[in-house]
Amino acid sequence: MDIKNLTQTAFRTDGNNSTGSSVRGGGAKAPAGEAPARAGSEGGEMVTLTSAAQSMSAARTDAAEPPVDEAKVAQIKQAIAEGRYPIDNQQLADNIIEFERLLA
Repeated sequence: MDIKNLTQTAFRTDGNNSTGSSVRGGGAKAPAGEAPARAGSEGGEMVTLTSAAQSMSAARTDAAEPPVDEAKVAQIKQAIAEGRYPIDNQQLADNIIEFERLLA
């Protein structure tokens, strides 16, 4: 198949094509557990995302902005500014060493 000229009919709208991959036409329904996502209104093609892909996308969105307890951050900043934030030097050193081991 010539990928530079996809307008020539190598794809069929019933979900089967000559190359064996699956592309859904404009009127096709997504299987159970899969959500359709429109690629655009021009060609009427549809991409189907599995439930695993949907959950990975949701996890990526959630990870992009981790939850932050602003009140806790303000308390720690205040304690640091006042010099009363306890620092365990041994624990800090152990954490740095463990982080270095993960990178190696």
